[in-house]
Amino acid sequence: MRVLAFAFAALLGCQPPPADTTSGSPSERSSEARPTRSSETRPEPSPDMPSEPPPGPTSNAPLALSDRYDLERPTASFELPGRLDEVSGLAFSPDGRLFAHDDERGRIHEIDPRSGDVGARFDLGDEPARADFEGIAIAGERFFLVTSRGLLYEFAEAGDRAATAFRITDTGIGGSCEVEGLEYDPADEALLLACKVSTPDDGTLVVHRLPLDPDRARLEPITVLKSELTAFGLEPSFDPSGIALDPAGTLALVSARAEAILEIDRRGTVIDAARLARDRHSQTEGIAFGPDGNLYLSDERNGGDARLTVYAPRAAEGGAGR
Repeated sequence: MRVLAFAFAALLGCQPPPADTTSGSPSERSSEARPTRSSETRPEPSPDMPSEPPPGPTSNAPLALSDRYDLERPTASFELPGRLDEVSGLAFSPDGRLFAHDDERGRIHEIDPRSGDVGARFDLGDEPARADFEGIAIAGERFFLVTSRGLLYEFAEAGDRAATAFRITDTGIGGSCEVEGLEYDPADEALLLACKVSTPDDGTLVVHRLPLDPDRARLEPITVLKSELTAFGLEPSFDPSGIALDPAGTLALVSARAEAILEIDRRGTVIDAARLARDRHSQTEGIAFGPDGNLYLSDERNGGDARLTVYAPRAAEGGAGR
């Protein structure tokens, strides 16, 4: 098999991957992380960082995520099969299908969000590819997986039990960011990469924003002052394990270690936080909002069953699940 390694801008500007299957990983190039602020003074607004989130489908709902969803009352909870014991990420396609992956193999599973049934699957390469995969995102017909070291895999969907070609790029953030969470933001036409750990730790949570357009410069990252978390009952050691774009236009970060969910705006201001019940969420690694407005969380086995848990918006409670 042949290894394809591309410059980041070239990869994101290309067409869907070619039909031949590729595998392996390139040598990571060293790259300095973009600077983040080291004081608690927030920067002035910049053209690439909107001062307010754009309106979304639920823009008339109460601002706080815990006002929109009752996180004590899931509307559905599904046990996942053993092949998803290490489920690590969730993403919805534009046509409303839910996809998941585990954290060791490049294998993508489709899950019925109404029943929790796991159906078709396809692989990255014939093996499939092996890596520490930490997030999945879908932009149109383009699928992405990211590793903890910032290697980005791009590929197209394949048929059931088929292999798909993929391309790999080094985003250049792996030296300063342990990535654990990936999302596509259509408003900025950019991928969002959440850092579980940043080096050096200057007291901020960092979300990198990488535009798909190769002619655009890398956008300023979103940074959250850890000192703001204590006002919402969280420890500053909150380490993200997943990220999702909320229908309200905000961002939701979930932390398996903190057993909590955090809502921020695009400026990095903390809006809300809530604890997740340990008896339902043994190790939350995946988060996604569906086109139905439901919030979906996936948990690795970690002493219990791997699960997919669904929370409907308060106005629509009681309409789904078993």
